Amino acid sequence: MRTILFAVLLLPALSASAVDFDEDVLPILKSNCLKCHKDGKEKGDLNLEPHRIKQHIGSGLQIVPGKPNGGLFMKVILSEDPENRMPPKGARLSEKEVNTLKLWITQGAELGGDEPATAGKEPLDGVWTNKAGKKIKAALLGVEDDKALLRMSNGKIYKYPIANLDAESQKRVREFAESD
Repeated sequence: MRTILFAVLLLPALSASAVDFDEDVLPILKSNCLKCHKDGKEKGDLNLEPHRIKQHIGSGLQIVPGKPNGGLFMKVILSEDPENRMPPKGARLSEKEVNTLKLWITQGAELGGDEPATAGKEPLDGVWTNKAGKKIKAALLGVEDDKALLRMSNGKIYKYPIANLDAESQKRVREFAESD
């Protein structure tokens, strides 16, 4: 009897169809998120428009493929704290919307078309020192042009000029950028 009950409860989860970004995820983002997270209005340095969302998907970023609870994106959606939850005003996302987003992330946070999400490198946690001797505790996510992408403990991502770091920190950033 337990085996049959287990199979009946597990079957819907196993047969869940793939979530399509354009058909399933994008409408949720448009109706709940894009008012504040789009070109020209990127609250929290997060842009969820289709042509920009891929920069927020990857290991150590806001959306971690395969790990719905691994990134800040779902944490703020599920937060019970009114100061930190998203969306900040109005109704919360419905259970169906939350489950769709979780399933999309679990299935790899694929964007469809020719722009698949890439997992990227594991972030490099560390303490970085600027030229003035100030210590910056952050995870290095990557390098973009002449800036180090640093994720602070509060989840905020800063583009910090590499030239403003001391020689040792600059060396570590460059080594990270060159490693694959």
